[in-house]
Amino acid sequence: MKEKMKQVVALVEPSFYGVDFVKSAFNKGHKVVVITHSEKSPNKYGYEGYYHDLIMADIRDAQSIITAIQESPYNRKLHALIPATDFASHITAMVAESLGLRNVTYDAAVKARNKDLAKEAFINNYVPCARYQIIKSYEEALTAVQYIKYPAVIKPTNAASSQGVYLVKNEEELKSALKKLLLFKQSYLGFAVRDEYLLEEYLEGQEYSIELFLEEGNTLMSVVTEKTISPPPYFVETAHIMPAMIDKDAEKKIVNTAVQALHAIGLINGPSHVEVKMTTEGPKVIEVNGRPGGDQIASDLLMQAKGINVFDVTIDFYLNIPINLKATKNKGASVAFLTAEKEGRLERYTNTEILINHQGVVRTTLNVQSGEKVYTPKSSDDRLGYIITVGDTPESAKSIALSLINSIDIKYKTEFSFPFHSN
Repeated sequence: MKEKMKQVVALVEPSFYGVDFVKSAFNKGHKVVVITHSEKSPNKYGYEGYYHDLIMADIRDAQSIITAIQESPYNRKLHALIPATDFASHITAMVAESLGLRNVTYDAAVKARNKDLAKEAFINNYVPCARYQIIKSYEEALTAVQYIKYPAVIKPTNAASSQGVYLVKNEEELKSALKKLLLFKQSYLGFAVRDEYLLEEYLEGQEYSIELFLEEGNTLMSVVTEKTISPPPYFVETAHIMPAMIDKDAEKKIVNTAVQALHAIGLINGPSHVEVKMTTEGPKVIEVNGRPGGDQIASDLLMQAKGINVFDVTIDFYLNIPINLKATKNKGASVAFLTAEKEGRLERYTNTEILINHQGVVRTTLNVQSGEKVYTPKSSDDRLGYIITVGDTPESAKSIALSLINSIDIKYKTEFSFPFHSN
């Protein structure tokens, strides 16, 4: 019997959430081709053994990717080209357009990657969001804050994972934050940080993220996740609970606002992750991401709470295969992140054995080892690990996750300094 021909699925620079695209495509039986800047990437990001071939290219440059594909055995043989990192999503869209493959439009991908362009689209389309100004210097920031007012948030226009995001309450804090931002030149994978920054109104209220999947503008899936954030001046996410513990009316308003934001930037196909705050004036959009949610939201919480594998669905979508987003579960799921209370060097964790034996625990990961430096969280990179839990309700999943993460005790090495003695 002749073996069924596999579809050739190319994934651009899988990392973080994008690793699940590799594993999903591989497990679905497709031929998986990874386009990456380094042969070390599979081992570094954890998808070794889940791909069939590598194509080397500068993933920051569309022409480099096009040339690499044309010079590979897969020229004119790709069935799908999928961005597996947020940073290269607009580059991937440009390449896919040139190859005639199904894609998110380049214009929409660029707006999703650049917060200032998204904000402009929100304002033009009457999507509720924070007041903002684009600045490049301290002098411009001082002028802008007269309109924005304190407290304000200052952030890069094209970074991620809470990198370079600061809450400022006065002129001194504004000057200090901008000084740090001006030194922040490069983000993940060598992508340059733009020298335009957003100074925007600080929104009071509970923050939510919304996992959505649209097809030709129609909403096929929407799931709201509640989140907790570290104390100011930083905005590091410390826990997520799915589904959010809110009434149906509030959920509807949040989802409608998120969908409105997607339509405003033209992101009307595929998965997305939208962040919204529920203020006293109603929901307001913080930002839009043209990808599944990270922080184990799409990879774990969506699976545990709803039984939906959005990575499988996204691959089918790019391959023009009919998709199914019907929920098969009605549970609660949560992820809680371990963070350090002070800067120092890790000696050990204690009380971790409880994590192994608890029936509500799905998975636990501790990323920092004994002897390594730990920091109080200023970005997502500073978190030490996480625990994923499941329960019959979101309340029970949250309770288990937070009680267990708080039961872990971090011991720090005592570091001594000795005076220098001259003989």
